[in-house]
Amino acid sequence: MSARHDRVLAALELREPDRVPTFDLMLEYATNNAILGRKAHPLHRLIADERASGLLDWFFSRVKSFSLFDSELKRFMHLGAEAAERMGYDAAWLTFFPVLRMRDSGTMLDMYGRLSDVVVDAGGNLGNPIYREGLITSPEAWHAWDKKPLLRLPAKVNKAFSSLHKKYGDKMFIFGFCSYGLFENTWQPLGFERFVVAARREREFLESMIGFHTDLYCVLVEAMADTGLPAMVYTDDLAYKSGPMLNPRLIEELYGDSYRRIVETAHSQGMKIIIHSCGNTTALLEWFADCGFDGVHPLEPTAGMDLATAKEIVGERMCLIGNIDITHILVDASRDEVFAAVRQAIADAGKGGGFILAPDHSHPDISVERLRWMVEAAEEYGSYPLTP
Repeated sequence: MSARHDRVLAALELREPDRVPTFDLMLEYATNNAILGRKAHPLHRLIADERASGLLDWFFSRVKSFSLFDSELKRFMHLGAEAAERMGYDAAWLTFFPVLRMRDSGTMLDMYGRLSDVVVDAGGNLGNPIYREGLITSPEAWHAWDKKPLLRLPAKVNKAFSSLHKKYGDKMFIFGFCSYGLFENTWQPLGFERFVVAARREREFLESMIGFHTDLYCVLVEAMADTGLPAMVYTDDLAYKSGPMLNPRLIEELYGDSYRRIVETAHSQGMKIIIHSCGNTTALLEWFADCGFDGVHPLEPTAGMDLATAKEIVGERMCLIGNIDITHILVDASRDEVFAAVRQAIADAGKGGGFILAPDHSHPDISVERLRWMVEAAEEYGSYPLTP
């Protein structure tokens, strides 16, 4: 194992590594291209071009396969790995998510049953699509939904991550990602109001959806584990900035057994598994630990997540990951401010190990220079034993 791999594994196992590890979400074309000195992909610019959009709309209306962007998604995953290596990160969140299809130049639909708006940033890079609405309007629509493309996902995921791990597995600790979480995969295809109705009045229907996605997710976990990946990210945004989107008791009732089954599947295959859940998840931290997750990200500071408080609540049970602000600190802060933020985060969560320093999210306007300062500050302040 490499020093980077040992460093991250020690943190995930709540041991003190040689220093606090660094981690990033390689989820933006803009950031990855900036790190590597590359330009936006020509297709992304065409999508945003009003003159080209009509031709693209005609083309997309005639392409029914979800595999159109598979090769581009593989390229994006390797782009992220190359950028992470260039930055000197110990670990990277790398994504292969072959579920999207362009409906036209302005919208995407996915295999799970949601419609999203296409996003192209100011630099001409394709961004993360923005959810618009669900396409599954009733139990009948769910039962009629074509699930064959979803059932082909594990083989695609296994092939893509096999090539990635072969090339980069010795160079960094890879967290693989390939699917939305169970909550997002049930409420978003329905729409939130329809989801709430189903939770109260159509529980059998909702539980059938959750059961299907649980089974599929466990197979996806095994497909990633088979490639040799050491860890994976399970994402499910369960909270607003004000707190959980559902009563925690209802979250446990609907998803608790499924969450534990997914975690147990990962562990049985020798993989670590962390949960990414945006918003203020303070009230859910102990539940995440009870489900067995090895770590939690992003601990979003602009949602009121306090790193020292999180350390006190679950620091002896889960690795804490993230908490470096991406609204100011990693966008336009001074070098002194970046160093101060890193030093404070390490002081709040680094004692005894169990902390990985990382941005709390990603977006196109993050400054590569400030990401480099973050890494430099981790090297300066993060060596164990930590100084008071």
